[in-house]
Amino acid sequence: MTSNTLFEGPEKKVELVVQAGFPSLRSFGKEAWLRVIGAAGAHAISVSHNPRCDAFLLSESSLFVFDEYLVMITCGRTSLIDAVVEMFRFIPTGEVAMLVYERKNEHFPEEQPTTFEQDADRLKALIPGQTLRLGDKHEHYVQMYCSSRPFSPPNEEPTLEVLMHGISEEAAASFRGGVSGDPKDRLAVLLPGFTIHEHAFEPNGYSLNAVQDESYYTVHVTPESGCSYVSFETNYDFRKNLGPLVSGVVSLFGPRTFDVITFMPEGPASLTLDGYELRDSARHALSGYCVSYLHFQR
Repeated sequence: MTSNTLFEGPEKKVELVVQAGFPSLRSFGKEAWLRVIGAAGAHAISVSHNPRCDAFLLSESSLFVFDEYLVMITCGRTSLIDAVVEMFRFIPTGEVAMLVYERKNEHFPEEQPTTFEQDADRLKALIPGQTLRLGDKHEHYVQMYCSSRPFSPPNEEPTLEVLMHGISEEAAASFRGGVSGDPKDRLAVLLPGFTIHEHAFEPNGYSLNAVQDESYYTVHVTPESGCSYVSFETNYDFRKNLGPLVSGVVSLFGPRTFDVITFMPEGPASLTLDGYELRDSARHALSGYCVSYLHFQR
C-alpha cells in the first residue's frame, strides 16, 4: 500500500510449466504453496479445489496450481520474484519447461521493492532466458522475462489478459466501501459454468477466481480515484470469441485506456472495439507462442 488512499493495482505475473514426467505440482501440498504465497508478502484468503486445479484467492491477487503448470499474479508492493525463488526450493530449475515472468508498468514504481531489471537478473542466474518490452516505455507497456528453452505449447491453451486503467466513476464507486450490485453475476454471463470465489476488500477493492476443469478466469479491481485499475485474465479458449469477450469485459468497467495481451500458439490477435482507438500494437514470438500486445484508448 502506497498510502491510505493509493494502491498499486498493476500486477506482476509468473507462468511456469514443468517437464513431462515431473510430479504433479499439486502433490506438494497446500503448505508448500502457502510458503510461496508468504514469500511474495501476501496471504491466502480462501482456497478452492476441483479435480484439475487448486485455486488460491490472495490478499494481493491469485495463484492457480494445476498438475503441470501454475499461474501466480500479485499486486501492491508484493515481491513476486521471491515467490518464484521459493518455488525453486521444490521445483528444480532443470525441470522447468517454460517460464514467463511479467510486470505491467506501475503507477508508483518508486514504491516497489524491486525493479523489473533486478527481477530479470535474478531469474537469468537461475534459468537462461530473454527480456522484452511490449508497448511504449514512456506510456503503457509490459515487460517480460521468458526462458529460452525449446517449448511446444498445447494448441488448446491460449491466454488472454485485459488490463484496464482509469475505469468509469460509476464502476469504481461500486467497489468502494464494500461491493454494491453483484459483479460475479455480470461476469458469469460472459463465461458461464465456472465455480466462482470472490472477496470484497475493506474499505476498497475486489478479487474473483473462477475455475472450470482446467480453465480459469480471474478479476482484480482497484477502484481508488487517481489510480483505478482492473485486470481480467483467462486461459479459456477465447479464440472464436475474442471480440465479444473483450468488449463484454471492457463494457463492465468503462476504462479510459486498456491493454490486451494474448498468448496464442497459431498466430497474432486482431481486434477492434467500438468507442476505442488502437494506439499501439506489437507482436513477438515467445516459447512457441505468438504474443500480441494491443493498447486502446477511449
